[in-house]
Amino acid sequence: MKNAIEVQHLNKQFPGFALQDISFTVPGGSIMGFVGENGAGKTTTIKTLLGLIQPDSGEMALLGLPLAGHEKEVKSQIGVVFDEGYFHDNLTLGIIDTMMAHIFGSLWDKAEFAALCSRFGLPSKKAVKTFSRGMKMKLSIAAALAHHPKLLILDEATSGLDPIVRDEILDVFYEFIQDEDHSILFSSHITSDLEKLPTT
Repeated sequence: MKNAIEVQHLNKQFPGFALQDISFTVPGGSIMGFVGENGAGKTTTIKTLLGLIQPDSGEMALLGLPLAGHEKEVKSQIGVVFDEGYFHDNLTLGIIDTMMAHIFGSLWDKAEFAALCSRFGLPSKKAVKTFSRGMKMKLSIAAALAHHPKLLILDEATSGLDPIVRDEILDVFYEFIQDEDHSILFSSHITSDLEKLPTT
């Protein structure tokens, strides 16, 4: 099975901060913890992987392909969850469903999105601005999974959540990784969450 993520000699310089010679591999069909204290560069590395930040040097591939020249193909197979919700406060689940269907086209599974939102107990008629932090994170995860990605990239997805919500979310990640074609890169500074999953 091909590697889900390959990073070789990644470098990015910022004023007062730098990623220096970062290399790692996430084998296909595995979950890997990306551990470091806040400010260590985890989010910067992930944003560089996703093409949101341009590296100064280095090589990267997702699901066997470089992002450059294959961005649409690669991103259609990836689900991403950042530590902050990214849906506008005035949106409802129905509007988000319609919006994501336009983005992903036939890949978007409306029934799967509805099932995940129901499982998470998300209110269908209320605006996102009424959601708690835990509910917003559950919404982000439902949206990340509803197009059936092969790779999940999670940036502090359980940070700041109460233990019950964290365990509920970790259960979903555990179910996702049971498929041998699925992989997860799980960035976190909460090592106890990583210990609950079969990390490599």
